[in-house]
Amino acid sequence: MTKETAILDLTKLTEADKAELMAQLEAETKAKKQKQKDDRKAYKELTHEFVERNIDNLLNHNDITGILIEKLFKDYQPVRELKQEVYGHDHQDSYTSTLPDGSASITIGHNVSIKFDGTEASGVNKIKEFIKSLSDGNNNQNTIKLAKAVDTFLKINPKTGMLNPSKIIELSKLRDEFNDERFDDGLDIIFNAQIRTQNSMYVSGWKFLEVDGLRKKLTFRFSV
Repeated sequence: MTKETAILDLTKLTEADKAELMAQLEAETKAKKQKQKDDRKAYKELTHEFVERNIDNLLNHNDITGILIEKLFKDYQPVRELKQEVYGHDHQDSYTSTLPDGSASITIGHNVSIKFDGTEASGVNKIKEFIKSLSDGNNNQNTIKLAKAVDTFLKINPKTGMLNPSKIIELSKLRDEFNDERFDDGLDIIFNAQIRTQNSMYVSGWKFLEVDGLRKKLTFRFSV
């Protein structure tokens, strides 16, 4: 048998019944609101306890990491000086050392932020004019696709309001393919407009270890 849900007919209720029903509904609504209020309060208390329980350990870990990174930079200094003597002065932001058998590697360096001084717009225009010059006037589909691809590389990052440095590097890989002075000049203007700023120091790397009989690559990265 199918159990049917009884439907309450309000017209058959007395005023006292209606008042009692309203009181029950108000009590339920009030209880739900109070529970929501209590749950939100409990959530905030838990988050505060989480911070208080862990913040000091994290700060201590950060101090230890900072000391370790500074020690690694000092330890690498003789290697860097010898490299400059052998290969000439460089302007690298990072240095990587890897064991001959490829079993372990360490990279030390600075995180870098790149901005532009405003003159990059001239380079962008030169590149776009060059791409436009490739058109034969007949709406060649290959040229149209190429123009769209280049526009993607030169698209402004909505977050920074500037060009995307990594996209410019990708675009520069087309130098040999185009082999055109206008394209090269445009890229040079953009690269020369970059303002590189070294920020925090970091150490990253990896090592292959035997874990449960299997060769596993363990990686790490610390920044301070």
